[in-house]
Amino acid sequence: MTDDHLRWQHHPDLDEPVVIVAFEGWNDAGDAASWALRHLEGRWDAEPFADIDPEAFYDFSDTRPIIELDDDRRRLRWPATTFSSARTAGDVVLVQGIEPQLQWRTFVEQVLEVARSTGASMIVTLGALLAEVPHTRPTTVFGTTEDAGLGARLELEPSNYEGPTGIVGVL
Repeated sequence: MTDDHLRWQHHPDLDEPVVIVAFEGWNDAGDAASWALRHLEGRWDAEPFADIDPEAFYDFSDTRPIIELDDDRRRLRWPATTFSSARTAGDVVLVQGIEPQLQWRTFVEQVLEVARSTGASMIVTLGALLAEVPHTRPTTVFGTTEDAGLGARLELEPSNYEGPTGIVGVL
């Protein structure tokens, strides 16, 4: 359990939050998952409390930093994985970022360390897959769980997917 790459602004006082995670990249067709998470952040007025230093996890020739103009000043924005918290019906931690290219096991350990440090009760990952569905049909939404009790309560099955996975599958 190490948090060598975590940069905490403060440790929020949360009561068994649900951690909701989305990453841009392979598991985010049409940016649907990352957009949904950004929507929740805005809707719930989530406040950032930590991020992961990107240096060890990104190939900056593939996921490049961005130059932005801010009040006529140039500002460099690095790829980021951020943690924010909000109080809704219960406490939540929202995790958003870009799927890393390097050191996935170490990266996932950083996310899990934040979950442990905040006393998280559950981690929910969001993803989106491309599908050949006409726009005239409703969008399919589904969930899976490895927790038998939660599965029974929410009528969810364990995933039966086998094959390549993204960071969401590793997490």
